[in-house]
Amino acid sequence: MALTELKGQDLGTQSVVIESGPVRVFAQALKSDDAVYQAPNAPVPPTFPFVMPYWGSMGVGGAAGLPIDKLRGPGRAILHGEQEFEYHRWPKVGDVLKGHGVIIDVYEKEKSNGGKLEFYVTKTDWTDSVTSEAVCSVIFTLVINVRPPKD
Repeated sequence: MALTELKGQDLGTQSVVIESGPVRVFAQALKSDDAVYQAPNAPVPPTFPFVMPYWGSMGVGGAAGLPIDKLRGPGRAILHGEQEFEYHRWPKVGDVLKGHGVIIDVYEKEKSNGGKLEFYVTKTDWTDSVTSEAVCSVIFTLVINVRPPKD
């Protein structure tokens, strides 16, 4: 059963520094050889904000993290659902951003085989740590594929 009590849970705040190395490597992983990602103040590739909490974190924070330990268990497979990005301005190398995350929705759907899919949706709003202006928002959906009960 989906942990609906998680809806509205604050995931905390963390800061990240966008560095040139991770931006360049991320662009290469996307098979982009565009020279723009080599520049000193390079813009980030379009989906880079998804990895910022993992690559550039300045300390402990929970802006991107769901309580995975509560979602694991026998017969439960964790899957990447979808992600969505809303840009207010484009992040770039040298930015120091602050991200604040919240679990905005939790729901489940029945599968035809008797199992379930649980959906956990988070939203992280990233702001410029100097000006407090909005930079971008990332909405991420994590899916738990729950096997049907054994007969």
